[in-house]
Amino acid sequence: MDAKEAEQLCVEAVQIITRESTDEENRRAADLFRSVAEAGYSQGMFGLAELYMAGKGVEKDTAKAVELYRQAADKDNIPALFRLGDLYSTEDGPYFDPAKAFECFTKCCESGFTPAFNYLGDLYFYGVGTERDPAKAAELYGEGAQAGDGSAAFKLACMCEGDMGIDADEERAKGLFLQAAKFGVPEAMFRLAVLAYEGKVEGGKPLAAEWYSRCAEQIPIAKFNLATMCYTGDGVPKDAKRAFGLYVSLAESGDADAAFQVGRMYLNGDGTESDPQKGFEYIGKAAKGGHPEAAMLLENIRRRQNTQIIKIDGTE
Repeated sequence: MDAKEAEQLCVEAVQIITRESTDEENRRAADLFRSVAEAGYSQGMFGLAELYMAGKGVEKDTAKAVELYRQAADKDNIPALFRLGDLYSTEDGPYFDPAKAFECFTKCCESGFTPAFNYLGDLYFYGVGTERDPAKAAELYGEGAQAGDGSAAFKLACMCEGDMGIDADEERAKGLFLQAAKFGVPEAMFRLAVLAYEGKVEGGKPLAAEWYSRCAEQIPIAKFNLATMCYTGDGVPKDAKRAFGLYVSLAESGDADAAFQVGRMYLNGDGTESDPQKGFEYIGKAAKGGHPEAAMLLENIRRRQNTQIIKIDGTE
């Protein structure tokens, strides 16, 4: 097998596993990678290692995957070296070895492998496998950000806000948050929403609502803030019905503040049909979740010995 044939077989294997393939097709991909690996080509070793890690086409076997990664890395396969670095840097994993992680990620960065800048930056920032060096971490995050790594851009933005080992630079931080947000980092979207709400970036509260909306499913407080803006008409058109839906979603996930809001809205018929029974059920949930105002309200009701039997979160 020559290098061209090895490359073609790996391309065929990748095409199989990147579509909705059957078990038989996945086994075929594993056989293709294995044949290339046995011929001594690192891309086959790497591909087969990935399948062993995922348990796709073969039985899941992390130990075999690691051995294949090591064999590929010995042949200067940078993605395999990066995978090893990730395994060595996983603190609660069986292969945790900070010094080896540092070595792997350093070599990856020297080869210009974009994802490694973020990881090596973390090692420098926290002092894992090397001496702590925030300035070096910022430099590496910057290289990652420049190469299009949204996570690295977000971390550097946080550092630029101050008190994290480098000089504060608010304007640079804003630009980096925007860059990270455009790459889909929810935490960056949330930070931009806060900055917009506070009037620290152009667009103000309407822009804040837009960013909150984009990260609402990943960050519960963003959904709560958006709901409150809609409920009060704070910078956006007042929309109690939308607010109610957002609060309900949070309440069903165990958010006591949202449950209290839902309860009040049911009681008042605000954004939904009036339903005192459901209102008190949600207020009961809020009280059980530690919401002090909800607990006080229920206690007052009980003390007044309300003659109407009201079910509160499954109790009477």
